[in-house]
Amino acid sequence: MKAIFEKTMVGGISSKNRLVRSATFEYGGDDSGRYRQNMYDVYEGLAKGGVGLIITGMVGIDENSRVSPYMVKTYDATFADGLKKLTEIVHGYGCKIVVQIAHNGAKVPKTDTGLPPMAPSKLADKNYREMSGRDIQSPIGSFTTAAIRCKEAGADGVQIHAAHGYLISQFLSPIFNHRADEYGGAIEKRAKILFDIYNAIRAAVGNDYPIWIKINSSDLEESSFTFEECQWVCDQLTDMGIDAIEVSGGISITPRSASAQPVRNGQEEGYFYKEANRIAENSKADIISVGGHRTPELLEEKLNQSNVKAISLCRPFICEPDLVNRWQSGNLEKAKCVSCNKCFAPGELSCKVFPR
Repeated sequence: MKAIFEKTMVGGISSKNRLVRSATFEYGGDDSGRYRQNMYDVYEGLAKGGVGLIITGMVGIDENSRVSPYMVKTYDATFADGLKKLTEIVHGYGCKIVVQIAHNGAKVPKTDTGLPPMAPSKLADKNYREMSGRDIQSPIGSFTTAAIRCKEAGADGVQIHAAHGYLISQFLSPIFNHRADEYGGAIEKRAKILFDIYNAIRAAVGNDYPIWIKINSSDLEESSFTFEECQWVCDQLTDMGIDAIEVSGGISITPRSASAQPVRNGQEEGYFYKEANRIAENSKADIISVGGHRTPELLEEKLNQSNVKAISLCRPFICEPDLVNRWQSGNLEKAKCVSCNKCFAPGELSCKVFPR
């Protein structure tokens, strides 16, 4: 029997429980892309609140990668110092930290260089530039450099963001990827950039450093990335040695493909759990289920009905950073979060319904 509060290994990292704080984009940088002071307070609150492992909000890997000027830059000269401080704070509470590294591709509103954002293919009436073969090599190198900096700063691992309609997700999706070269067409080619990124990072950080990925179980749009394709990609990554796979969903281009969905009752909790369960059936990598988890009894039930290794939550920890401690103390009422998404806005990361 698996228990949510037992110590376990998740994706090559020893964790004091099976509860993970999923990456939350918290506009964590200042106007120079450096960690703001209040971010240290946010992460300290999460670590102090009992969560076993934190996945950071996504950080930008290069000058073409950021979805907001307040997204932390891994390529800033002060990044390693800022992350080292963050890591030391989190480790002080017996919590572990994985850094989510990301390139936002066509969703970048403005690059640092002033050039149009990059995307797999040129789309009608959009100010994107289609990536050349040389352009594709750039993020491969930048992901790798970002991972090296995270390792050197003491982070316990990195997570490649390949979900939610950002650059890697765009390559996986036929909606964005109309290429006719080695990076477009069948899923084997659309996934090539992801495999190239993973292999480059692995070669740089070594076999013992944990590399995780967040990936869509499907894009939730017609004629786009499917569950069957996701399963194939995950099988390939497992064979390559990926340590953990967080199974999400949604390409976030229409309301129906939003990655964060309403949770009005217990039946709607864990809305990507079935897909995570199917991938976990034959995976050598640890599988993490994310998406609408709210009730501790249901979390434990799902863990024991599958090979899923851990459960990750996002918005509930914005509402209640000390949620894990509350549950562990015996108060097993479900998370207060009502999934309104009002917390997802520029400024201080906080719950607008239940202010602290």
